[in-house]
Amino acid sequence: MSPDLTKWPLLLVDGNDVTPEQADEILIRTANPYYLRTNDREWDRQVGDVLGREVRGHGLAELVAAIERMRTIPLEYLYNSRISSSWVGGPHGWCDWDGRIGCCTYNIGKWPSFEQVTDEWTLIAQAFPYLKLTAQLVADEGTGDLVAEWRVADGRVEVRNPQERIPGNALVDIGAFLRPGYERGVDIDRLRSALARVADR
Repeated sequence: MSPDLTKWPLLLVDGNDVTPEQADEILIRTANPYYLRTNDREWDRQVGDVLGREVRGHGLAELVAAIERMRTIPLEYLYNSRISSSWVGGPHGWCDWDGRIGCCTYNIGKWPSFEQVTDEWTLIAQAFPYLKLTAQLVADEGTGDLVAEWRVADGRVEVRNPQERIPGNALVDIGAFLRPGYERGVDIDRLRSALARVADR
């Protein structure tokens, strides 16, 4: 039987660093376009300008189309929010712009199934065969049992019986929203170069 991942399971990831160039590809192609808009309208405008699309007003459909041209992977649970995020903890994800792989501070979406998460790790592994990481989910927003584990390496995913929880401080920086520009996850010039690199590929 598939494990019950509960409503908001905590995502834990630990893995080998990737190059900044590989991080560009991961972070553009695992972005969820539906979560790119923020309360920071100036940042939304800059991101829209880089994407070549209007994002003000009712421009969500154009924003989605623009980012999907970058061959984004359709992810409901395992996307990275390193371009923009209105979440209280600010931009977050299992990959960072400097190439670090890992996370322990946020929960994935409501009621994921084990099969859905496995399918998403499979898509990620196939898209980025250089990734080497271990991922786990902890039930009940991180207060429950360790319920699932996956090993991603060489373009494949191995489902494993979880034995030991990946260590890490799972506290969310609740004060992040008080900092100016906290919804911005990257320098606009880096975003521009990352988009150009992915488009060239």
